[in-house]
Amino acid sequence: MKKPLFVLPLLVAAATITGTAQAVQTGSLRFTGDIQGGTCHLATGDVSRLIELPPVKVSDFDSATWAGLKTFDLTANCDSDIRSVTFTFNGTSDSLAPERFANTGTARGIATVIQSRIGGTAYNFPANGNPTARSRTISTTAGRAVLPMGAHYIKTVLFGVSKGTLITTASVTITYN
Repeated sequence: MKKPLFVLPLLVAAATITGTAQAVQTGSLRFTGDIQGGTCHLATGDVSRLIELPPVKVSDFDSATWAGLKTFDLTANCDSDIRSVTFTFNGTSDSLAPERFANTGTARGIATVIQSRIGGTAYNFPANGNPTARSRTISTTAGRAVLPMGAHYIKTVLFGVSKGTLITTASVTITYN
């Protein structure tokens, strides 16, 4: 009796599988990573922002030391693990009123006051103060820290305010944790 030809290759394959020793090698995998703290950045519109104070008249300073308040907000957008942001301001101080920010425009006898307005209470940042005096810390809410701000003209001399332009430059630095 003849056996079918397909049985022979099956027998050869079975003998090869069971008769050959296989080498087994083990290895290990190592995984590394780094969990970093979040970051914050100034909102796009606040990175290089122009704050236009309202026009005022020389006569506005006849009986007042300041005029032309402009309110605005500075915003830092943060990752969810950031709890607070400190905004620190820096600029050139006025030669006659060193606590005020200098005007490099053409008007004379005028400087700029930059202030925070947290809870509606104005705090004037000194242009020449230490970092603590030039800073305010705001808690984050939903990944944002919003500092209510204001700026206005201020008279630096008793007499002699002249017409012209006001140009003041200040920088803001944010730190966060």
